[in-house]
Amino acid sequence: MLLDNLSDLFQRGLEYAWDCENLLLRQLPKMADAASSEELKHALDMHLVETKSHIYRLTQIFTRLDRAPAGEKSEPVRVILDECEKMMAHVDRSALLDAVLIFSENQVAHYEMALYGSVASMARALELDEVSNLLEETLVEEKSADQSLTRIAERSVNMAARGVHQRPPFALI
Repeated sequence: MLLDNLSDLFQRGLEYAWDCENLLLRQLPKMADAASSEELKHALDMHLVETKSHIYRLTQIFTRLDRAPAGEKSEPVRVILDECEKMMAHVDRSALLDAVLIFSENQVAHYEMALYGSVASMARALELDEVSNLLEETLVEEKSADQSLTRIAERSVNMAARGVHQRPPFALI
């Protein structure tokens, strides 16, 4: 998709969001299953519920704009989730694996915060106030998910992960 104007950039941002949320829809259940911390498992399950809401909001937005996702891929999120998969395959179920899950999910959340903040701002500039409001709702939920995961990491997971040593030594292939 070529960019000729702000509306085109806005469309691309929405498509990135669409791809990102659909990637998470597939990845979050795997991450929750891999978690050893019940608190983390619950947080990832809650993020999955929110992800479904994000997809619903994006569907509403595409419908209101009489547009459809054209297939733009969110490469940064794909890379983060691919790396998460590699680490999940090489790290035993432990606090270290929980730290991997939080590390990866926080990276995605920060990408999403930047993405949703940008497209909400563009929607306001394009005088799409209802769309901007929907995007802002998602932005608030992404910030909350990030903060929740960070709290879990700081309260328990990171300290517990300090004492975990992989046998055989951890290596990414």
